Amino acid sequence: MNAAGARGTAMRRPRAAFRWLAAVTRASGILVGVGAFAIALLVTYEVLARTFFGSTTGWVNDVSTYLMGLIGFGGAAYALAEGAHVGVDLVVTRVPPAARNALERIADLGVLAIVGLLAWLSAQFWWEAFDSGEKSWGLFEISLWIPYSFFSLGMIWLLVVHLAQMVNRRRESAG
Repeated sequence: MNAAGARGTAMRRPRAAFRWLAAVTRASGILVGVGAFAIALLVTYEVLARTFFGSTTGWVNDVSTYLMGLIGFGGAAYALAEGAHVGVDLVVTRVPPAARNALERIADLGVLAIVGLLAWLSAQFWWEAFDSGEKSWGLFEISLWIPYSFFSLGMIWLLVVHLAQMVNRRRESAG
């Protein structure tokens, strides 16, 4: 293979990786939507059971809480990819382009550090629950590593999406 062919292959790999990241991120957004719909169904079931049958369920609140964790942490990367996170641009819009680029890089590194720390800590938190066999207490007993995985996987995926966006912005500004 000649140098131009090798360079072309190297250029296709990142694009394929970005397409794969985008597809998985879209799937996480769909999963979050399914989780929100499931909460709506569960709460409706709970209301109907109380109203018409005078019975309550102990598990609807627990499952809804776990699904809220899925929505919050599982949806973070999707929200980032869609530009749905809140950003304050009061300063950034009032400075020259060079300063804006520097501020954006500083912000990227800050987010990278915070999300990296959260990913690391949440993975440790998940492992401790998995390793110890910790279970929730109450009417609906569940191994806590399952809902804790929403936090861990969500933060890891947010880290991956943020890194991909940083790389993509660097490539666009360089080329």
